[in-house]
Amino acid sequence: DAIGQSKYWSHSAIVIVWDDWGGQYDNAPPPQLDFRGLGIRVPCLIVSPYAKQNYVSHTMYEWGSILRFIEQVYGLPELGSAQDGYSDARANSIIDSFDFNQAPRPFKTIPVKYHKFDFIHEPAWAIAQPVDDE
Repeated sequence: DAIGQSKYWSHSAIVIVWDDWGGQYDNAPPPQLDFRGLGIRVPCLIVSPYAKQNYVSHTMYEWGSILRFIEQVYGLPELGSAQDGYSDARANSIIDSFDFNQAPRPFKTIPVKYHKFDFIHEPAWAIAQPVDDE
């Protein structure tokens, strides 16, 4: 909400990714692009006034895809070659998830079960407890 209600909203992109696959089964084996290969698929959400609404991309991304997008938008060079281990050089950009020809959509708060103060003022003993029991 802080960014969405600020002067920065009209030129923001927030990319939310999980840092792990969570132990869930994935029926698609990860591609082996190099000696490290890619890992199990993880979800990604894009919050932006330019993000395509109700869009599901079927492009294969990797962690370097976010950096590749930033390099593409700002005209920056790649960090280095894929042979040297820089995945942004080979990654697909997430740019297909955006429509920069549209006017920026206004920010809309998404209703949530818990109020933000439930997390800001959460006692230290509760941090290790699950937030939701459903």
